[in-house]
Amino acid sequence: MAKSSTRAATDHRLVDRASGGDREAFGELYDRHVMPVYRHVYCMVNDRQLAEDLTAQTFLQALQAIARYEERGLPFRAWLLRIAKNLAISHWRTQRNHNSSRNNGSDRAISSPELFCEAKLREEEVWRAVHSLRGDQRQAIILRFVDGLSYPDVAQVLGKSIGAVRVIQYRALSALRRALEDGNLGHDSLGSGRLS
Repeated sequence: MAKSSTRAATDHRLVDRASGGDREAFGELYDRHVMPVYRHVYCMVNDRQLAEDLTAQTFLQALQAIARYEERGLPFRAWLLRIAKNLAISHWRTQRNHNSSRNNGSDRAISSPELFCEAKLREEEVWRAVHSLRGDQRQAIILRFVDGLSYPDVAQVLGKSIGAVRVIQYRALSALRRALEDGNLGHDSLGSGRLS
């Protein structure tokens, strides 16, 4: 808890400096948050190049809006993740007609080829299930379990109440469990597969 409050205090000081035009302060914010933002975006879009582009756009928008940033008791990272989420939604809306799903996989190394193949298949199965969830369910799962955000932070990013986030997460986990048990990863059982 002390580590997160220290990080928040440091972020607050850097944001104050960056909003006054200090580019080095914004550079420090970038260094502190670029990997979590990239990881979040990658989990949403499942494409490395697109995730890099959207991450860059996230920080460009943040730089342009930093003077208007208001601290509301939530981490600076939650603000960045909200920008990233909106960019990803915008991207998917413009690409809706092209509906191409790319799966580049991960670079994890596993000693045995058999274990690697099994792990890879299971990982792909889980990510297909996550990507098949409705937009708000997918977002809640990624924010909570990939990004490690708290319920209040997830609520801020999604623009929902904490209670609503808990319900969304419960329904998402139930849908994932059913899909993985049944081996049914179709869109009909989990939702539309769109970000919303």
